[in-house]
Amino acid sequence: MGPGGPVTIAGFHGAVLGLGEAARGAVSALTKAGAPPRAWDVSERLGHPRRLDYGDEAPPAAGPGVLIAHMNPPELIQLINTAGRAPFEGKHVIGYWAWELPDIPALWKPAFRYVDEIWAPSTFTAEAIRRSAPRRLAVKVVPHPVPESHVASDRARFGFPPDRVIILCAFDFRSTFARKNPLAALEAFRQAAIRARHPATLVFKTVGGVEIPEALDALVAAIGDAPDVILLTETMSADDRDRLLASCDILLSLHRAEGFGLLLAEAMAAGKAVVATGWSGNMDFMDENSAILVSYVLTPAQDIQGIYHRGMWAEADVEAAGRALAELIDDRDRREAIGDKARAMVRRHLAPLVVASLMRDALEGEAPSSTPRGRPEGTCP
Repeated sequence: MGPGGPVTIAGFHGAVLGLGEAARGAVSALTKAGAPPRAWDVSERLGHPRRLDYGDEAPPAAGPGVLIAHMNPPELIQLINTAGRAPFEGKHVIGYWAWELPDIPALWKPAFRYVDEIWAPSTFTAEAIRRSAPRRLAVKVVPHPVPESHVASDRARFGFPPDRVIILCAFDFRSTFARKNPLAALEAFRQAAIRARHPATLVFKTVGGVEIPEALDALVAAIGDAPDVILLTETMSADDRDRLLASCDILLSLHRAEGFGLLLAEAMAAGKAVVATGWSGNMDFMDENSAILVSYVLTPAQDIQGIYHRGMWAEADVEAAGRALAELIDDRDRREAIGDKARAMVRRHLAPLVVASLMRDALEGEAPSSTPRGRPEGTCP
């Protein structure tokens, strides 16, 4: 498959990272479609521990084919510097890039010379790349595949109270504390807990706190001794992560920006009601029927971790989120109705075979584009 030979997907296949999960998902989607690619795991080569036995660490040989580099430009350039040019020689090189703000960083631009086209997981990211890309480069929207999930709930495994509505807020500190905005989620929950008649518990599931200890300390301090907030920081297997998602009733994300929003899509695929900021990459697969979209205002991005230097991102309306959350806590039927519509939305637009078809079309020269499913800026249902 592809323009002139086999397909190799280079990525962090063996690493416990969102980028790794996305790369493995692309391999799985094409495999299910009957066109299995080769998975080139570059995790250790690029400084990430190989925790999963997935893919082959040996680079592909020079020669015809397609190489999809499932990583952003800094990592792509680092890979070329460490692996040499041979794995890329003779191949149609596709950069699969993800970014969370309306404009890409200037330091990405030198990487344009190393790719023949670019894929992006969302319309939002594609538009950000197109603003800077040379005209010769096609920028195509190829979303992450999200399989439907029917994993059983197992609240006892995580120590969740059986009689409470469980709200999950999960994030990676390395994706920046400011962008993921968990303190806004905490405040929205506190406001909702005052309004709601039914008791609820907020669960934070985090990774990367060891690498960003000051951000973890800030979250711990904000939680304090609240009896209705649980913080989970341990590394989980993929199965336990699926059980955790199945064990919650609502997923809460007051993110300031998302390039795609993979966890949000996974929660929808599991039939969960999602309360999320109504801006950025998640708007390709969310609308007012399949999720609760929280209003926002655009503000200058400020990120003390230094990843996001310039640009605008969304400041969610915490009071609106608190009101919406309280209503969902008290209305199980509405939660389930939204979850059913969410599952159907993901099945329609992000199912692995649907995405595999988009990938095949992209490889054959067509330029897929997601239909924007969003609403006017700054609105809220």
